Amino acid sequence: MSLTLMKIVVPISLVLLLVVVSEALIFPKQVHLEVTNRLSNKRELYLHCYERYGDDLGEYILFPGGQFIYSFKPRIIGKSSKYYCSVKWIGSNLKWFDLWSQGRDSNAGQFIKWTLEENEACRFDNTGSNYLCVAYNP
Repeated sequence: MSLTLMKIVVPISLVLLLVVVSEALIFPKQVHLEVTNRLSNKRELYLHCYERYGDDLGEYILFPGGQFIYSFKPRIIGKSSKYYCSVKWIGSNLKWFDLWSQGRDSNAGQFIKWTLEENEACRFDNTGSNYLCVAYNP
């Protein structure tokens, strides 16, 4: 290989290596969220989730044991990622909770499961050991 070609190939190779390594270490990995209806008396749960800056994830009816699943990549530039959900079932007022908050949940892993009960929402990571239960906001 000629010296001129080496002067071109080596820097390009180093840049490509730097890009691959930095993406693996810096850029956040996809987060997978799963929400399960665990209301007693086999009640349907009405769930409406959205992102803080306008992405509406839609409205869903979760039958007993039913699930809502959503995946996303957290932001790395600008304001942090945050997702909210409002919940309601027959006989309840509208309530809401933070489904994912970058400050609170970024260390909870890539696979996060929520179980929704009457008084609280509980978050579990993929090992089942990192859990957090939060009361709904009125």
